[in-house]
Amino acid sequence: MIRLFSVKGFKNFKDELVLDFSRVRDYEFNESLIKNGLVNKMLIYGPNNSGKSNLGAAIMDITTHLTDNLNYNPLYDYYLNGDSVEDAASFCYEFLFGDKAIVYRYSKDASRRLLSEELSEGNRILFKYNYVSNRFENSIPEASTIDISKKNMAMSALKYIYNNTMYWEADSPVRLLMEFVNNMLWFRSLRINEFMGVMANGEDLDDFVINNRLLGEFESFLRGCGQDYRLCEITEGGKHYIGVKYGNFSARFDRVASTGTNSLWLFFYWMKRTKNISFVYLDEFDAFYHYELSTHILRYVNDRSEFQSILTSHNTYLIDNELMRPDCYAILKNGRITSFSDSTSKVIRQGHNLEKMMLGGEFEK
Repeated sequence: MIRLFSVKGFKNFKDELVLDFSRVRDYEFNESLIKNGLVNKMLIYGPNNSGKSNLGAAIMDITTHLTDNLNYNPLYDYYLNGDSVEDAASFCYEFLFGDKAIVYRYSKDASRRLLSEELSEGNRILFKYNYVSNRFENSIPEASTIDISKKNMAMSALKYIYNNTMYWEADSPVRLLMEFVNNMLWFRSLRINEFMGVMANGEDLDDFVINNRLLGEFESFLRGCGQDYRLCEITEGGKHYIGVKYGNFSARFDRVASTGTNSLWLFFYWMKRTKNISFVYLDEFDAFYHYELSTHILRYVNDRSEFQSILTSHNTYLIDNELMRPDCYAILKNGRITSFSDSTSKVIRQGHNLEKMMLGGEFEK
């Protein structure tokens, strides 16, 4: 799990922004949202242009050089902060895997080229590479014989080491890091092709549901979301599609479903597609949802304890201790992100109306 993330000099984050998942309080409700002493489920609020989408791009940046997974995230133009005097963006990830504390740092220039990488466990540096001076330190046991000079300079040195080492111990910091990063996912429902992470090849949504015999499960999922469709398989031009049965005919699902229902289709796809998912950043998840459906989807994600997640929203009706808890809600504003718990001096109890407190400005003091 990610214990702490920080970024500086990236897009609208001129100064260092720190997201600390370890700032957990002793609330005795919704305890399932906390895992291994860390926030496992988070919902972030913020005004327009506060950087909620950019935060997702920042957290997912690690996947762009450590994996070969697809990147259909449109947010990487104008990579560096325009007001910063520095010519690089710096990133730091602190991970907690069981009792292993692993820290991975790197920096990139305006062209998203790596300038430095460093991996450490506890107080011990395992790997360090400076792309400018070509200085290299390596004390990774499994990779002691790797010749870094043979790598393509455009490739991450750590990725090169990982790919060219025959055997990794199951608890190796490098292996734990790479497996986690390879299973990170970002997506949003505004457009069907906006996602990054998890897979290296594209996939058709109709084919996925039909080929994996998920029509019945998809129909049940939609019914649970208040969408009553009778689904079937239809063929047009030699291609198979998800269809909807009507009294006298059948039609393609994507042609008759609303924008919100198509968004649910995309959500269902990712939840079924990512069996080993480690982390999800679901941006503007409820942009097309009715408030009851938004609540249903939030509960659905929160019940999936196997992955760490961040969802972003503008809708205050989701601010409720029945759904989450104050240390799992956060506000992003003016380049800072703070949990509700850390945004007020008041003691928050389960019976408090969080939405009313937020609308009253209690969490912006």
